[in-house]
Amino acid sequence: MNPPHRQLFAFPTTVVAAVVIALLATRSVAQEPEAAKPQPTLQELQRRVDEQGAMLKELIKQQQDQQAKPATSGFEMKYDKGYVMRSTDAANPFELRINGRMQLRYTGFAPDTDSYQNRETAATATPVDVTALDEIEIERGRLEFRGTWIDPRMHFYINLDADTDDGHVVIFHDFWFNYEFSKSFDLYAGKAFVPGSRDWLNGSTRTHFADRSMATTYFRTDRTLGVWAIGQPLDGVWYRAMIGNGLSTSDLTPDQVNTKPAYSASVWFEPMAKYGSGYADMEEHKDLAAQMGASYSYGQQGGASASGASIGESRFLRISDGSRLTSLGVDAFDESLLAVDAAFKCRGWSLHGELFQRWLTDLTPLGTTVTSFPDGSVQDRGGYVEAGTFLVSKTLEPVVRYSTIHGKYKNSNEYAVGLNWYVDQTHNNKFTFDVTWLDGAPVANSGAGYRVGDDGIGVRMQWQIAF
Repeated sequence: MNPPHRQLFAFPTTVVAAVVIALLATRSVAQEPEAAKPQPTLQELQRRVDEQGAMLKELIKQQQDQQAKPATSGFEMKYDKGYVMRSTDAANPFELRINGRMQLRYTGFAPDTDSYQNRETAATATPVDVTALDEIEIERGRLEFRGTWIDPRMHFYINLDADTDDGHVVIFHDFWFNYEFSKSFDLYAGKAFVPGSRDWLNGSTRTHFADRSMATTYFRTDRTLGVWAIGQPLDGVWYRAMIGNGLSTSDLTPDQVNTKPAYSASVWFEPMAKYGSGYADMEEHKDLAAQMGASYSYGQQGGASASGASIGESRFLRISDGSRLTSLGVDAFDESLLAVDAAFKCRGWSLHGELFQRWLTDLTPLGTTVTSFPDGSVQDRGGYVEAGTFLVSKTLEPVVRYSTIHGKYKNSNEYAVGLNWYVDQTHNNKFTFDVTWLDGAPVANSGAGYRVGDDGIGVRMQWQIAF
């Protein structure tokens, strides 16, 4: 059946016009004579009929389109630097963003010596075996969930991490809630980085090499549970300050942490052009960009468990020959760490580094006098510097690195050269290759790939893929 407007247009337009003219003529006869008014022409009447018909067609079309449109669910799903599910209702500001990342790494190491001796091994008469390496691993397999809930200023973050060298176990690496009171004060609670080093805070996603330097790995703090604030009180100036369980209590149980909180803060500023994210000059700055800052941390570490053994909080720390203080009879100590950093970018070139100074004081023995380590305090210093430049814009970047650790018991050095290939001109699809020479590393960390006593040449190749 044809719609009404089609039936209307089935009549000849001349008939319609004649009817209208007849009605107007009848009305004029019934009324008293007035001043003559101009009568519409046939063409004018036809134009009016056409306009009314067009309006009727548009109204019918709008009704049909509205009926054909599916009902909205209140959520939208799309990809926006991650898989995003977001509420379309302004009164319900919910958002969930999911990101993933994998670092597939090959490590080969050829040692120059078979064993390594330090104070810890001398006490037990069992030197560290320095072995060759030839392995492929997934160093970081991560899923990240972040978003907004209840209030536009209320956010959350959860980071699940699995490494093949940690028994293929998935752990809660980082997790927190935060409320952004203002640009200068964003309050967090949960588990995260202790802000004791700029290189540590900048994360492992955008490193110049496969991972951080030997010096950063030796001096840096770790993760802990606590509360912290991040803010920008002035243009170009930022801070991050934290109170937590300890300087390095990541994944420890409550009985492995003492009752004394640790304190850490970091400040940084950009005095020139905006620095951007990551060490490589992906922004291709036309003018010199700089980022400078300093970090300070203090904590009273360790204590004895019910059995009389040292607790886990104090076991992470090593002195400059790689010995654990707890293995030398030291139960507890106070640690202070100062780090000063600077980074620069311009026209594809980049340069960054950090200097460290660490003080260990009030060394306390496990019940008896420390015989294997009689010193009452220890000071170490060190640092690193890295540089790179793009041979192909945002794609191919050779890099170099030097890091060093100086202490009373040993000095160690690291020399490295590498090459980065940014496949899609981002860190989300990146191949990294480096060759590194070590002369007796005093630190052990599977993430950065260092082992105590490593003396020789290592090769690493890494593919980082992320979404």
